[in-house]
Amino acid sequence: MHTSPRNVVRQTNFTTTALLALGLLVGAVPAANAATLSIELKGEIGERGSVLVALYKVDDKWMGKASDVRKALAKKDGVSVSFNDVAEGEYAISMFVDENNNGKLDANAIGMPVEPYAFSNGAMGNFGPPSFAQAKFVVGKDNMTHVITLK
Repeated sequence: MHTSPRNVVRQTNFTTTALLALGLLVGAVPAANAATLSIELKGEIGERGSVLVALYKVDDKWMGKASDVRKALAKKDGVSVSFNDVAEGEYAISMFVDENNNGKLDANAIGMPVEPYAFSNGAMGNFGPPSFAQAKFVVGKDNMTHVITLK
């Protein structure tokens, strides 16, 4: 049986369109075992500026580029943010109150932060941020809430 070039083009276009549609459908389905991770921020937040919360995966560069970031208005009685479709695994949070809304954690002349900050698990570093291992927690397949308290 002989297939004309025109039929080959039609068949190729149909196959490409079908594969593209399937890819879009698969991309629209939430990841299996994905959870909503809620972060509750408590403590001395104040009412000035914004709170920036960075979520790091175990394979991200800790304190470098975060997997996801949330920003919320600072509220004296606490702040809540959520990360949706978080896959199972190890994560850590760093956050700070950006009191002057300049998008960065301000520091004094010797590099000590002058705006409130905190890490998941209440982790504290010595002469710098804590390690990922100190701040990490595990997200399973169920939704979870992680509480961080500013001191």
